[in-house]
Amino acid sequence: MFEADPTPAEQIERLEAQIDQLREAIQRSRKLVVAGRACAFAGAALLICLMLGLATFTPVRMIVGITVALGGLVLMGSSVGSNRQLELSLKQTEDKRNAAIDALEFVKIGDGAR
Repeated sequence: MFEADPTPAEQIERLEAQIDQLREAIQRSRKLVVAGRACAFAGAALLICLMLGLATFTPVRMIVGITVALGGLVLMGSSVGSNRQLELSLKQTEDKRNAAIDALEFVKIGDGAR
C-alpha cells in the first residue's frame, strides 16, 4: 500500500532524470531569448526604416513594428527570468544529487593478495 523510501540509487536516478529535464527546459528558454531578441530587433528596424523613409509609411506598418518590438522585448524578458529560475533549480538539483552520491557507502577493494 505505502511505498517505502526510495533507495539511494533510485533517488539518484530520479534526480538525474530531473536534471535532464531542467537542461532541456533551459535550452528551450535560451531559444526563446534569441527569438525575442530577433523580434525586438526586427520591430525596431522596421520603425527606423519607416522614420527614414526607406519603407512606405502606413499606420499598419507602424503598428506592426511597435507590436513586434514590444512583443520581442516581453518575450526576451520573461525568458531571461525563466532561464535564471531554471538554472537555480538545476544547481539545487545537482547539489542534491551530489549529496546523495556522497552519502553512498562505497566498498573499498583492498590490495588483497592473489
